[in-house]
Amino acid sequence: MDFLAKRLFNILFSVIFLLLPTVPIFGEEQPLWWEQAEAEARREGYDLITLDELEFLYQSDKDFIVLDVRPDYEYKRAHLPKAANLEFHLGERLTLDPTKRKEFEELLGSDKDRTIVIYCRSFR
Repeated sequence: MDFLAKRLFNILFSVIFLLLPTVPIFGEEQPLWWEQAEAEARREGYDLITLDELEFLYQSDKDFIVLDVRPDYEYKRAHLPKAANLEFHLGERLTLDPTKRKEFEELLGSDKDRTIVIYCRSFR
């Protein structure tokens, strides 16, 4: 698997889980799945972020990408500010068709250190 495919695989399937406004913001208790997901993300070299951390990121001067991987009809209904939409399916875990690969490469750009926030709809 080449670098981009591995990066995409890691990002999409074990990386950043973003709690959308439809999920309660953490109080003193975190969801039961959080610790396991956080450990998996750390093993892969990524972090989970909370809604508060995302808000802080938006308020900072840091250059980052927000990628909404939901279907376009969901993206059109509502999405995070400045989010780009590039839908991914589970079948695309290891390979991407050339068109989607090119879109993804263009979206990421050349800065390999830029923060990438990926989110999708999740169920509790």
